[in-house]
Amino acid sequence: MKKMLALMIAGVMVFSMTACGQSGKEEKPAQTEETVTEETATEETEAGEAVTEETATVEEEEAPEDIPLAGGWSKTDSPEITEEIRALLEKATADLVGAAYTPVAYIGSQVVAGRNHAVLCTITPVVPDAVAKYAVVILYEDLEGNVTITSVLDSEAEAEVLPDAGTLMGGWSAPETPAVTEEAAAALAKAAESKLGAEYTPVALLATQIVSGTNYSLLCEIKAVTPEAEAGYAVVHVYQDLEGNAEITDIFEFA
Repeated sequence: MKKMLALMIAGVMVFSMTACGQSGKEEKPAQTEETVTEETATEETEAGEAVTEETATVEEEEAPEDIPLAGGWSKTDSPEITEEIRALLEKATADLVGAAYTPVAYIGSQVVAGRNHAVLCTITPVVPDAVAKYAVVILYEDLEGNVTITSVLDSEAEAEVLPDAGTLMGGWSAPETPAVTEEAAAALAKAAESKLGAEYTPVALLATQIVSGTNYSLLCEIKAVTPEAEAGYAVVHVYQDLEGNAEITDIFEFA
């Protein structure tokens, strides 16, 4: 009996120890899984914040500052006619008859669903003894490369000299480039001093004429000195005498 009692007590103790061991083994993985889940969530959150911050930094660094806003015009850095602009004008006027379009100076561009280009041109009717006049031509270039003329702003300003027409003694001559020279800019600034209420900004030098002094033909941006005034363009003639005095002799606005 004592032996049997001892065996029963020993069996109960072994069963109890086994149950305790199994209970410990079951709780330990559960605790480990919970810990891993929390650590993983923390790492993923930290990684997500790091990626977000890095992406924001890259976007801020790569965002260009000089891209014109959609719908707004961006002035050109140089009025020179590039081969690209010349090709666009030729493409837009290929099917037009009755007049010849010659690009003189590039004014600026506008981002739309494609791009608009403002180009100062001379337009010469295809008739005997035709007189070429300046006009601002708006070209629209769509996303597929098609080009059309959307509007033409005419003026009464006669072209002083056609490109490649040469120079005559006492006559107007075309500059090698439409970029405004320091002399022309200074003459305009001096002449504009008497024109109160408006600011004159030279955009392109169209022609010069040597007389008893110098005449300048300039494409100018003119803006009234009033709140919310919009700028416009005009061909402006400036005369500067031999003593440095200057005056504006003609202003031809674009309709």
